[in-house]
Amino acid sequence: MGLRVIKPVYTMETKLIRCISSAAFVAAAAFLLPASVEGAEGKEINSVFQQGRAAFYKGDMEAAKALLMQVAAVSPNHFETKALLAQINTYSKPDTSIKKLYGTVTIPKVEFNEVTLSEALLALGAMSKNASQGKVIPNFIVKTPEMGKKTLTLSLANIPMTDVIEYLARMSGGKVVYEKHAVLFVGQAD
Repeated sequence: MGLRVIKPVYTMETKLIRCISSAAFVAAAAFLLPASVEGAEGKEINSVFQQGRAAFYKGDMEAAKALLMQVAAVSPNHFETKALLAQINTYSKPDTSIKKLYGTVTIPKVEFNEVTLSEALLALGAMSKNASQGKVIPNFIVKTPEMGKKTLTLSLANIPMTDVIEYLARMSGGKVVYEKHAVLFVGQAD
């Protein structure tokens, strides 16, 4: 008596059910931590992941990175954690090329006497244009209107433009953020 081989019959319906089942499994697996992290520890790590993801979508990249790094330490293959960390690393790298460019411009003389930050930045833009023979025309953005209205007095000579920018930010109670196409003047809390 020989063995009889029964071939399964596949229909479009069974293929669809298998496809849906596979997709549901993959989707569920993407949000779950590996089986090695169980019980209370798994719930705690999942909570940390949820907090990190929430911080990411709120735009708080520092908090998101700190929380997601904790998850990655326990579960290095957690797909969504790896994806969010990759996005954070890609977009949070500061573009220093504008800072380097502005650092090459030496301003021969800066004399500001009781001017607002906004007025000082307009003047600094003109000074930069003159000092670089029209090659560097800076783009400044004051994010906090109150900062733009602060009055300043400053006297400097033969100084890189980046240093002048730092002085102006500190004197107006804020800080500087170098973006790809502009220098932002933001409050200390930002």
